[in-house]
This record gives sequence, structure tokens and C-alpha cells, in this order.
Amino acid sequence: MISMQIGGDVFTWLLIIVLVIMIIYMVVSGIGYMRKKDRATIEDTPLKVITTITCINKDYTIEREFREGDFIGKIEGQCPKCGSSMVIDKIYTIPITIRKRE
Repeated sequence: MISMQIGGDVFTWLLIIVLVIMIIYMVVSGIGYMRKKDRATIEDTPLKVITTITCINKDYTIEREFREGDFIGKIEGQCPKCGSSMVIDKIYTIPITIRKRE
């Protein structure tokens, strides 16, 4: 009787361990699926790249669409207000919102 009880305890512990591993696997898989779904939503959003050009005296700013060759610190001509150099200050993206007509 004692040997059967010991064998039963080992089987119970093995069963508990297998169940815990299965639960952990299901939770991790679910979290991975949710993250993948969020990432797909972000990647599917169309973006517009904007370049901000600012006078070195900080009194005039222009925003325009990004052009190939733009980089932060690039001199982009003269300020129409004071004649100082205009420098690319920022390059960033904004999401494009598509409006559906009803």
C-alpha cells in the first residue's frame, strides 16, 4: 500500500506540472497574439513624413513634405524675413486620416 501511495503522489505532481506548463504556454501565446495584432494595426496606418525648416534666429518656420536628401542640420536657403540661414530642424511622421464618404 505504501508503494502505491508514493507512486500516486508522483503521478499527481507530474500531472500538476504538465497542467501548469500548458497554462503558461497558453497565456504567453495569447499575449504574443495580442501584440502581433496591435503591431499590424500600427504598420497598416499610412504615414506622411514632414520636414520643418527654421530660421537660425527662430523667427520664421516652414513645414513641407519630406524630400529625399533631407537631414537635420541641412541648410535650406535664406530666411525670407531676416535673410539668415534656414536649417532643417525636425523630421517627423503624422498618420494620414482617410475619410470615408457616406
